[in-house]
Amino acid sequence: MLAQNLFQRGGRSPSRDLIHGDSMIGTMNSDLSSKHGISTIPKGDCAQCGKPIIGQVVIALGKMWHPEHYTCCECGSELGHRNFFERNGRAYCEEDYHNQFSPRCAGCNGPIKDRCVTALGRNYHLQCFTCVECGREFGDDGFHEKDGQTYCRRDFFRLFAPKCNGCQNPITSNFITALGTHWHPECFVCQLSLSDPAMSSS
Repeated sequence: MLAQNLFQRGGRSPSRDLIHGDSMIGTMNSDLSSKHGISTIPKGDCAQCGKPIIGQVVIALGKMWHPEHYTCCECGSELGHRNFFERNGRAYCEEDYHNQFSPRCAGCNGPIKDRCVTALGRNYHLQCFTCVECGREFGDDGFHEKDGQTYCRRDFFRLFAPKCNGCQNPITSNFITALGTHWHPECFVCQLSLSDPAMSSS
């Protein structure tokens, strides 16, 4: 087409080099490939810009892309050499994908990207599943629940367990109910023997 336009404007026949331009490019491609290991043959057209792709190519979502044109649909950052996620035919960087679609932690409201704890119908980061009273993570004793809140064993019994009428400490296991109150078995003793000097000295 170029050779024909030059001929019509200039009134003389096109140069042999111009006519054989495609052939010369093909020879150059062949030389670069065989001598230098450089491929200049397009691998296809970029799905974003529509131009031929020579060199590195990203194949994703069933299409080919220049690395700089394969970007996150949310923030526009390049994904060519990074981890990315696909959802509904759209590409997301890792951060935007988790912000959009990952379950949220009931403790910090951040996205959960890895392992989690599910308790009381909610998801938590491992480090966020803690006692609401003291903030410590739960150990081998597990957790106790009251009104939708999670407590460690120590704080749960301190706050909610019945208190022994003898020592006033929480009752965490066996107890005796007597005189309208609760007692540790070891605290339910005859008061007379403890308070009467005559009884204690004999």
